[in-house]
Amino acid sequence: MQRLEDIIQSRITLPGKADTDIDADDLTAQRRRFENQRYKEDTSHRKWLGVWTAIVVTCWLTAVLAILVYNERYICLSDTVLTSLLATTTLNVLGLSFIVLRGHFQLPPK
Repeated sequence: MQRLEDIIQSRITLPGKADTDIDADDLTAQRRRFENQRYKEDTSHRKWLGVWTAIVVTCWLTAVLAILVYNERYICLSDTVLTSLLATTTLNVLGLSFIVLRGHFQLPPK
């Protein structure tokens, strides 16, 4: 039969071995570990949203440029339709990027 001290010593983690027992840590260490995991996930989501927004805005600006270049010869949109199309969709794309990025990159409170 094992002694209590032997059982406790066998539960102590060695310096290169990861502690897999979450209940062995105190609440502060658990909270710190979960906060670090949350910050890591938030950082990866922010990176993805930054790239996604840059790609969408770049594609939209390229499409707007193509519409303007090809409007004279191939598309032949009237000035009213062209103005409405470019104004509303540009506002939607910029508004989307503002909303998405503002939600993830909040300014600190004053």
